Amino acid sequence: MIEPGSHIKLDGNITALNSDEQNRNLRKEEVAVEFEEIFARQLVHEMTKDSFKMTGESGLPGSSSQLYREFITDALAGELAAERRLGIANMIMDMWDQTTDQPNDKRNE
Repeated sequence: MIEPGSHIKLDGNITALNSDEQNRNLRKEEVAVEFEEIFARQLVHEMTKDSFKMTGESGLPGSSSQLYREFITDALAGELAAERRLGIANMIMDMWDQTTDQPNDKRNE
């Protein structure tokens, strides 16, 4: 998960806005990237579920294999989200822009 204060590659589409609106847009973008990371983590987790079915020295499923899987899943999901490889964060931002561009009466229908 993206930690508060960590660096995220942002689009840079934010123009000179008042600080409240700019902070709101930055927060929306952070949330969109966080959601993409959650989705990417689930995707990578499912894609690798059969890749780490090794057994440890005792013949039991290895906890070290699970640890490596979790580490790889987190690292890959974090990179996918930070680079916006899946495009989910961009779609979320586009949807937010569309809903905020509509007049209030159309959003309430």
